[in-house]
Amino acid sequence: MMENSNPLKIFSPQKELPGAVTLDLNGMVRKAVSLLEYQMRARNIPVSVSLYEEPLFVKGDFHLLSQALLHMLLGIIKSFDAYDGEKQVMVSTVKHEGKAVLKLSDSILDSSDEMVDIFKSHDIPGKMRGLGTPLAHRIIKIHGGVMDLKLSSKGRSFRIELPLIKTCYPGKGNGSLSILVVDDDAIVVDVFREFLELLGHKATVMCSPLKALDLLVKEKFDFVLVDFRMPEMNGITFIQKAEEFIDKNRLWLLTGDILSFEVELLKKRGNIRILEKPVSIGRFKTLFDNSPEDNH
Repeated sequence: MMENSNPLKIFSPQKELPGAVTLDLNGMVRKAVSLLEYQMRARNIPVSVSLYEEPLFVKGDFHLLSQALLHMLLGIIKSFDAYDGEKQVMVSTVKHEGKAVLKLSDSILDSSDEMVDIFKSHDIPGKMRGLGTPLAHRIIKIHGGVMDLKLSSKGRSFRIELPLIKTCYPGKGNGSLSILVVDDDAIVVDVFREFLELLGHKATVMCSPLKALDLLVKEKFDFVLVDFRMPEMNGITFIQKAEEFIDKNRLWLLTGDILSFEVELLKKRGNIRILEKPVSIGRFKTLFDNSPEDNH
């Protein structure tokens, strides 16, 4: 029974993962690097980031791919704990033959045969520790991608390839809209901001519903997207208060709890617009391309 709850064991590269959405690989890389920036700075590990000038759209599970990137970077960072040489991490993305290519390189010089099994062994002391590399390798594989390692006189280089998907973005629909996103998850609001800006809209993101309400008093927005569950105030209460400043039809409740009793009641009452997470860039495009032209 427990095995069936593990998506890494259920799905092969030929089967689409549940919850798979359109994602920009560049955006995910930026988030992963920013989350681990403190750990690299504390270890005096310089990091350079060079990303492809255009979005690299891939289809995948946001949480699994984020986990893969974080585990890979953490593995590289921890490798330096047992290394006395030069410290340097380089992250880059390119577009090549219909693939989104991510390179994670470091300055660790290693030509040992031990490294050959890095995608299989869970613990190679002084090389890569923990579940990082095998787990990331498996996640990339179930997304239809490939991952390999090359050793050179300059260090190690992990190369990840994922299939690019065809998109019609960016597209401005009825024109640039001003959209406020309120969610206490900083990663979620950053992803949403990136999606909305790629579609040509102006996005303002906030993690505090109380501060967002103060902003609604001062500024005019075409739409407001607010998360259902937040510590300061839940989304329903926020919407009730926000109706004083913006038409209710332009307020959307974000939720991943699509099977919860509360959400079911809201759907039946039909008096609150609900946008189910995860939200893809395509869903945003459809939603705002079909928005009414009058702003308020």
